[in-house]
Amino acid sequence: MQNQHRGCSSQLCQKLPRLPLRLSSRLTPQRALTIRCAAKIQAGKEGARQHQETGPGPKSNGTSSSQSLNGSTLSSRSTGSERDQRKAIAAKISAARALARKLAEEKQAAVNAAKQAAEHSMDEEEIDAIRASVEQASADAAREAARADALARAARQMGPSGSSQMFDLERLRAENEALQQLVLDVAQNKQEAQRKVAGLKHKYGNLLSKTDEAEEDQMASASPQQPEARETAAEEEEAEPEATTGRAVLAREALAKEGKLEATLQACAEDAARRNVSFFVLPQEGVTVGETCTLYYDRSKGALPSTSKLVFKAGLNRWETIQLVDMARAEGFNQGGGSEWWSVDITLPQDTFQVQFVINDDVSGMVDNNRNSDFHLPLLNPPSEEEVIESRAERIKSWERRIRQKIDAEEKAIYEEMLSAAGMVEEEARQRFSKLREAKEHELLKEARTIVAERRSSVVLGIKGEPNRDGVFQWVEGPPTAGKPAVLAYNANSGPLRNAQGVVLHLGYDGWWEQDMQQIPLKRLSDAKVSQYSLAHHGDWWSCKLDVLDTAYVLDYVFSDSAKRSWDNNAQQDFHTRVEGALLGEDLAQLLYKVFKSGHEQEDEQGAARAAQGAVCKLEIKAKAGKKRRELQRQVLFTMPIRPKAGQTVRVYYNPDVTPLRGRPEAWLRGGWNRGTHPAQIGPLELKPVVPGGAGFLQADVQVPEDASVLDMEFADSGGSSGGFVDSNHGLGYHIPIQGSRVPQPSLSICHISVEMAPIAKVGGMGDVVTALGRAVQEEGHKVEVILPKYDCIQYDEVQELTQSGDFFWNNSQVKVWQGRVEGLKTTFLEPCNGMFWVGCVYGRNDDANRFNFFCNAALEYLRHHSSGSRPDIIHCHDWPTAPVCYGDKGPSKSVFTIHNLNFGADLIGRAMQAAQVGTTVSPTYAAEVSGHPSVAPYMNKFFGIINGIDMDIWDPQSDQFLPKNFGLEEAEEGKAAAKAELRRRMNLSTADVPLVGVVTRLTHQKGIHLIKHAAWRTLERGGQFVLLGSAPDPRVQAEFNALAGDLGKQYPDKARLWFAYDEPLSHLIYAGCDMFLVPSVFEPCGLTQMIAMRYGTIPVVRKTGGLNDTVFDVDDDKERAAAAGMETNGYSFEGTDPGALDYGLNRALSSWYNEQQLWRKLVKRVMEQDWSWANPALDYIELYYKALRG
Repeated sequence: MQNQHRGCSSQLCQKLPRLPLRLSSRLTPQRALTIRCAAKIQAGKEGARQHQETGPGPKSNGTSSSQSLNGSTLSSRSTGSERDQRKAIAAKISAARALARKLAEEKQAAVNAAKQAAEHSMDEEEIDAIRASVEQASADAAREAARADALARAARQMGPSGSSQMFDLERLRAENEALQQLVLDVAQNKQEAQRKVAGLKHKYGNLLSKTDEAEEDQMASASPQQPEARETAAEEEEAEPEATTGRAVLAREALAKEGKLEATLQACAEDAARRNVSFFVLPQEGVTVGETCTLYYDRSKGALPSTSKLVFKAGLNRWETIQLVDMARAEGFNQGGGSEWWSVDITLPQDTFQVQFVINDDVSGMVDNNRNSDFHLPLLNPPSEEEVIESRAERIKSWERRIRQKIDAEEKAIYEEMLSAAGMVEEEARQRFSKLREAKEHELLKEARTIVAERRSSVVLGIKGEPNRDGVFQWVEGPPTAGKPAVLAYNANSGPLRNAQGVVLHLGYDGWWEQDMQQIPLKRLSDAKVSQYSLAHHGDWWSCKLDVLDTAYVLDYVFSDSAKRSWDNNAQQDFHTRVEGALLGEDLAQLLYKVFKSGHEQEDEQGAARAAQGAVCKLEIKAKAGKKRRELQRQVLFTMPIRPKAGQTVRVYYNPDVTPLRGRPEAWLRGGWNRGTHPAQIGPLELKPVVPGGAGFLQADVQVPEDASVLDMEFADSGGSSGGFVDSNHGLGYHIPIQGSRVPQPSLSICHISVEMAPIAKVGGMGDVVTALGRAVQEEGHKVEVILPKYDCIQYDEVQELTQSGDFFWNNSQVKVWQGRVEGLKTTFLEPCNGMFWVGCVYGRNDDANRFNFFCNAALEYLRHHSSGSRPDIIHCHDWPTAPVCYGDKGPSKSVFTIHNLNFGADLIGRAMQAAQVGTTVSPTYAAEVSGHPSVAPYMNKFFGIINGIDMDIWDPQSDQFLPKNFGLEEAEEGKAAAKAELRRRMNLSTADVPLVGVVTRLTHQKGIHLIKHAAWRTLERGGQFVLLGSAPDPRVQAEFNALAGDLGKQYPDKARLWFAYDEPLSHLIYAGCDMFLVPSVFEPCGLTQMIAMRYGTIPVVRKTGGLNDTVFDVDDDKERAAAAGMETNGYSFEGTDPGALDYGLNRALSSWYNEQQLWRKLVKRVMEQDWSWANPALDYIELYYKALRG
């Protein structure tokens, strides 16, 4: 193929149609041919461009998973309609490749044509006529490619409902056997007969194989082979049948022995001259496919100059494949009359139905293509095009079946490895929990010792206590003893409480430690009791019984009357009595530690079980996510084995038909290893069809180095280093992990800079993303840190190990640096001492932009000069508050910027998008919706939409502490019924057997509040129940919903409840207890509530926008879209923003609940099985981090 691509000057070709026209002498045939080639290449470019535009764009190369591999994914079944699809697809690809090759072969001729056109004058009418003729030829080729493409698309859309003609196999068997016998009877010798029989068997074998497949499968199952043997057999079956030495050689040898070779060649040459043709073949009657023949070509008859080297270029089967063979000067006969004969031996594969050829002059680059019509090689009894396509389709089907079996076996092995690892993961989780518990216990003991230091301080130990005071108080049943009851008697007549109608004891411990005080009413003692306790008879005695704490050292107490107006506090000295048996030092610390631990043993055991269950669940989720990811990628690319090993050979399979290389004549693999850090490079390697001449997947073998951990690939339509069509997976490249590398892949260092973080400083979904994404990426083995402002409103009980690690000055303000851990993530808090973040809130002040700008620059200063670690590889910034980081001084770090909501801070977002290496947003649909925004539109080449996930640990119905009954997939019906009953009890709703619709949202216009109001009334009109949890930041909106709540309560007192307060437990009950969950947002960048609802088996009803569209697939309208995403339908959706549009989705959901309970239960289980974790999104973000590193 090298002769096709030498030095084509695209600029020169583009200028050719506008060459200056000068009056001159007539064009010679050679010059006319040259100009035709040059003009045709210009028109052909337009045809190729139009053809390429019919293919999928660079961001839509996925196909339905229900298709076969050679058209998309693997399938183990095939039908007649599928065979029709294969034929149509094969014809389409053949036509497209024919066009592409036809255009490519003339590049070299175009260069020479341009040169000659510039050197010679041309008649304007002649050049216009030539140009029109050539443009028409190219247009015809492009039109044929487009027609075949349309037929292929129509066949693919027809799907399983299509039909195909059935063949009478028994009749064909009989006819074939009879024909074989006839050939044997009439053959001149046995060898020739056997050769013909072999050819007939190949020709009709594709038809006979239809019944043989079942026998082949039975034989395979009866005699299992070793994997290596099966692979070898498969490769042999895929190989092209070898051609035999043909009659050309035999004929030449026979004629030479008889002395007739020269005369025969001379006669053929003279016959060609009389018929004014440029070539003839030997044998004279034509060429038999699968054999070798000799072609003789007379250069003088064509447009080529006298040269030293000609190349025979054959296009087999509409230029589907090309043969390039050097020609030699013909010998053995007289070449008079100005003739100049060249010859070449050619061998044709047995599945050849058509051969076109041209002759290249390898010196000048000129081409003789029979005046733009190509030469056609005469074939003897070739198979028809349909027979060839049928044969290939069957061979591809056989290959698909074998590959599917191997893939299934490997996937099963991967799943079994996951199961075997589950036990170890469970034990590791228990050990981690045990370590956390030990750390917690250590903290408890530390806290106990701190308390001892306070409660046994010198001040406390120095308190002088009185065991009794005659006539005032007396411990009548003995001195108070730690951990035991005691009785205190008090004489009201001894002080300010004389004549009090009631007395109250105010009791504390150890110098009123932590103001812990008990109030105990006293009772007046009878005379008998006074005598029994030997108390003074002139007094007014009162008494009470109390329990002395086993941790007490001294009792502190005062008395008051019942109204607490009069007090006896021992002349402001209080009363004190030391406790007998009080513990000191470590003894008390151990007692406190024991008290702290008491009641937690069962909780700890449950926590260990939950941790183990969560770890196994997470392992299973990751395994399923990995399998789904491989299945989706398998539409385009896969390897065998699925998980390549270092030091071994891996076979790469690539399907160009669903990529930008669709229809290109060639596909080449090039790449490297270890994300571009390995010195070794791959290729370029030309990929070959899995079945020679077949459409669909191509393959190449790659040797994996011992120190490779990742295989990096991209694909192109030529082996050159530049130019042409390239499939780089939208700039991300294709990457396959390698197992067993002796050099592990280095981890990335990622730093999130954000103003929100769940659960400590969460306002919206951004806080959830920062924490959950950080954790998911960290679990993939990378280093993750979060930098956050140190607000005074942070939930500090959720921060572990918080300590101040240093400080620095920025913009004349001291900034304190604090380190801690949040949800397992290293978290750095920056606390400016100028008070910017001591304002009791995250947002809502008029100076938010200034505050966050200060924080961004302080964060950059910290990373540049004050961080204890090295600079992060990636700085991930979130929304407008941290946009200044992207265009600030980051040093060598690269930046990724995520848009969570483009409604705020558009100017800052635009600057960040310009500066960042990669921009993202929180769903693919939202990325498309904002693609025209001025802040985004100029940067679409680096802008990606990745759907958010949810925290599967927090939102887990199997361990949710807020549910009355935990449930998994098998217990979903019982668990949801229990949650529904508890929700109704809390919301005071009736227990009628009706559907319950829920909403959890902020009441803003973005959330479609007008549709929420309509949905409430519509649900109740349909006999259902409606609950809402949320509140409105706008007082006017809140007033509207207050009124709505009143109206609903009057008309439907036991069917609707609206709750306007933050209530975390109630939100969990709504997610689990409702039948349907409504999200009618006007716009929704991602949305998490619909995914949470599905996690709990609640069916979403959503508007088709943003992330709602990417996560909810309508049960009636989105089956194909769901299949393309590797999903199943899971809810109900609508498109408009008017009440009628909402009714379309909500009414269908309600009707399904009422009328199709069996299908509804299946739908509940289906949505619970779907994966909405961060497992896949985290891998997508990691790919973008690597893209950012490449700049």
